[in-house]
Amino acid sequence: MVLIFLVIVLNSKHLHIGAAPVNVYTSRRPNALGPLLPIYYKGEPVNFEDPPDDATFGKGHIADFTWKNYVDFMACTECGRCQSQCPAWNTGKPLSPKLMIMNLRDTMFAQAPYLLAANGEHPGLGEMHEQALAAVSDEVRAEVERPFIGSREGSEHSTEDGYTFDGHRTTSLELPIIDQDALWSCTMCGACVNQCPVDIEHIDHFVDMRRNQVMIATEFPSELNGLFKNLETKGNPWGMNASGRMDWISEVDFDVRVFGMDGEDTIPEDVEYLFWVGCAGAFEDRAKRTTKAVAELLTIAGVSFMVLGEGETCTGDPARRAGNEFLFQMQAMQNVEVLNEVKAGKIVVTCPHCLNSLKREYPQLGGNYEVVHHTELLNDLVKAGRLTPVAPVDQTVTYHDPCYLGRHNNVYVPPRDLIAATGATTIEMERRGDKSFCCGAGGARMWMEEKIGTRVNQNRGDEAIGTGASKVAVACPFCSVMLNDAVTTRQSEGIAEGVEVVDIATLLLAASKP
Repeated sequence: MVLIFLVIVLNSKHLHIGAAPVNVYTSRRPNALGPLLPIYYKGEPVNFEDPPDDATFGKGHIADFTWKNYVDFMACTECGRCQSQCPAWNTGKPLSPKLMIMNLRDTMFAQAPYLLAANGEHPGLGEMHEQALAAVSDEVRAEVERPFIGSREGSEHSTEDGYTFDGHRTTSLELPIIDQDALWSCTMCGACVNQCPVDIEHIDHFVDMRRNQVMIATEFPSELNGLFKNLETKGNPWGMNASGRMDWISEVDFDVRVFGMDGEDTIPEDVEYLFWVGCAGAFEDRAKRTTKAVAELLTIAGVSFMVLGEGETCTGDPARRAGNEFLFQMQAMQNVEVLNEVKAGKIVVTCPHCLNSLKREYPQLGGNYEVVHHTELLNDLVKAGRLTPVAPVDQTVTYHDPCYLGRHNNVYVPPRDLIAATGATTIEMERRGDKSFCCGAGGARMWMEEKIGTRVNQNRGDEAIGTGASKVAVACPFCSVMLNDAVTTRQSEGIAEGVEVVDIATLLLAASKP
């Protein structure tokens, strides 16, 4: 009976009974979701200044995945918790994290004879590949040669991630295994990874497939061309000139120290924090208000800070999440070189995406800094008595947890403490904390048109409006743009009159002035 049970387990979805413990043990997430992994070659991160000729950029075939990736696929319990939290799935997009992982798992099994025969050889390369194809059946050979990622648009067989709604894998060899619309629908919010009971790291797989599409196949949404060009030539997603990074300083009535203005080679010892303004904080109008509010609050609290001005450039987060690892490496190495030269120690940011890059991903490139989000620092200043709200905000406020602040960096309490400190009455949304619903801007979706299903930001905006709160508090410039658009849309329809989207810093500043 035991032996029969083992055979049944190994040939059913219950394989996860053995694979799940291994997957949990080898998980790399000690705290929050962790950074994206770099591209590896023979066990070492690829040096993009001189990449090996035979390095594999991303995953363009099931044979490109690693043993850990395979364990991820086999560990899936098909519980659907990832799918139930996914913003793409909940707004009618052709992406289900569960079905995507199941599809990769079943593709792995379907091509297993080839993978074993090829002995690790990359498909399409070398004699081993031809020998492996000759050693397998016609059915397996057809699976190996089937397109891996592509469009199913217009096909009567088009299904979500290669599956029909009842969970059966689509085996039509004319259709690609992975639907590119599903792949590019991901916002990288991390809800799937956070909810997975067996620590499957969905985002790693999605990013690796995007890397292959961008750097090898050059098949990606056309809107990203503008993003990549602006980052490469101007150092910011909006294509603005670097000289405009300091325009906000002329709009405040207090002094802001800019690095290099007094001939400094390194950040002076009397400066407590380097204020990383970020691209949105320097160029986007709503985010600029947050930048000015944070700078004024730090000035009121007596915190000595300095900005880099034109020395800043984009952290590269949008490029990395869009799969352009080369562009991310270029941006990141430039920033690490600058930050190390000026001997940056403590850094405060207003953008959670900058926070995640500087704090979690730059150590991969030799950049190790103490990075805090502005809500964390401001909350500490309020608790220390260096900031004292004196004009209570007599309104109801609901707070939207940004994915890259909450799930990605485990910052949930400081923003709520700040809202409470202003005297406002807080009303929580049903989806909050680690179950917060994405605004729709992550994963470089901020720069892509949303053509399928309903809009993610409208889904979240309607939930915020439904609380009855007069203000929707945010702590991310991307969330601010997306939720403001959602609220404005409803107001044009005669709904949500008087509702305003505000950053917590502007809320605190209003409460700190008599």
